Amino acid sequence: MECYSKLIVDLDGVVWRGGAPIMDNVEPLSSLLAGGAKIVFLTNNSTRTRERYAEILSRLLGAPVRPEDVVTSGYSASEWLRKSRGCARVLVVGEHGLVSELSRACHKPLTPPDWRDADAVVVGLDRGVCYRGLAAAHRAILGGALFIATNTDRNFPVEEGTEPGAGAIVALLRESTGREPDFDAGKPGGWILELALEKLGGGPALVVGDRVDTDMEMARRHGLPGLLVLTGVTRSPPRGSWFRVVRSLSEAVVDGGRICLGPQ
Repeated sequence: MECYSKLIVDLDGVVWRGGAPIMDNVEPLSSLLAGGAKIVFLTNNSTRTRERYAEILSRLLGAPVRPEDVVTSGYSASEWLRKSRGCARVLVVGEHGLVSELSRACHKPLTPPDWRDADAVVVGLDRGVCYRGLAAAHRAILGGALFIATNTDRNFPVEEGTEPGAGAIVALLRESTGREPDFDAGKPGGWILELALEKLGGGPALVVGDRVDTDMEMARRHGLPGLLVLTGVTRSPPRGSWFRVVRSLSEAVVDGGRICLGPQ
């Protein structure tokens, strides 16, 4: 039996589906936090700020979760842009969480009429996306602005299945401009994982997620153990998988601040 006291845990499809908590995962995570486990919550969803995610998680898990314990793809994109290009003028296709993370990282969000001033276009999940905003992003990218995707997830889990993800919006702009994103800030990339591991104080850490193409692929690329839960996008065990698979975290053994897994 292998045990882990450091975890990198996804949110959509692991902690909740849409607005519904997944209690078979929430209760073991709550016990792990109470036992002293170190957990960083790592999500490709950029719609909320880290502070808002921390508030929701603290209430749901019954244990304090700090903003520093959360890494979003919006934060990841903001930090990459700041460290690689400095402060930038950014045309945003995304929601409040992404705009807030960019602003705090010293970037200046622009409105569609100001697309000519954009140094970068940053694209995340935007459930209120409109043609005017997409057209401005299209023009800015063709005008030479950096094209940054917070992530390329085609969809994300909700209570009644899935809905289009940020990757669907990225794909539209990829097709309309003929340009690939200059940078993908989300899973399975190494940049967002480095941010999470830094907050954990280094690895190794168990990656817990509901997707093979992002969570488990990130773990594989970087030599980390992976645990796939069948509570989100992936609903049946993949064949020939190298990672552990459980229906939910309730199948794992929680030993104080450690999660322990038997043979696959």
